[in-house]
Amino acid sequence: MRKEVTGTMDRTKKGIAAAAGFCLFLALILFVLSATVFNIAGDSALMGAEMRRHTSPKVTGLPDKQYPEMGEMITDYLMGRKDSFQYYFTDADGNMIVCFQAHEANHMADCRDLIQMTGRLRWYMAGAALLLIIAGLVLRKQRKSLAAGILAGFGLATAAAVLLLAWGVISFDSLFTAFHRVFFTNDGWIMDSRTDMLVRLMPTSFFVSMGIRVLLAVTAVALVSFTAAMTIRMAGMDEEEAGEELQEAETAEA
Repeated sequence: MRKEVTGTMDRTKKGIAAAAGFCLFLALILFVLSATVFNIAGDSALMGAEMRRHTSPKVTGLPDKQYPEMGEMITDYLMGRKDSFQYYFTDADGNMIVCFQAHEANHMADCRDLIQMTGRLRWYMAGAALLLIIAGLVLRKQRKSLAAGILAGFGLATAAAVLLLAWGVISFDSLFTAFHRVFFTNDGWIMDSRTDMLVRLMPTSFFVSMGIRVLLAVTAVALVSFTAAMTIRMAGMDEEEAGEELQEAETAEA
């Protein structure tokens, strides 16, 4: 009877360890994803440089020297340091130019809400990851199961990433549209490059470039987690083999 109870408890601990490993991997990925998005949105130098790299003053109507200040205005707004989304500059004829229309400002208000959400999510996921790491230390005797859970999370995340990447390669516009349909509740993101400066400042290539930065950060953490899990798993297998060999030797001596 005691042997059956011990076996049940052991299987339960292994299941908990595997679930903890799975959730730990997902928490780490979501932390890096949200933290990277939030940091990019708050980097004024990067924002200005990327807008300038992907579109020219001839296309946007924004003077070259205004790009850094435009980047600063956008990031200040997204980070909540600025209340209104608007930028003014004086053209060569001395005319005051108002850059954005009401629907562009409304869309950026939605974007700010989304960015602020990623800012909160990064701390939630950091806390969850810390708790799961502590759980892993408590369940260190089941570290092989913990590693198996991490590897399962890696497999699921990899499959999802491959599908999204394939979708983006086949039709980035449809992926971009689907993203906005999911995360925005209105059609304010639909703009006309002939009349709306925001879409001229941030063309498709701008978002692809920013997306690659996020993808590289997430991939790096995923690969580190995969390597750590494989190392733990192999070490656990070696320990099991050593234990079996020791048990066989003791049985032979007896």
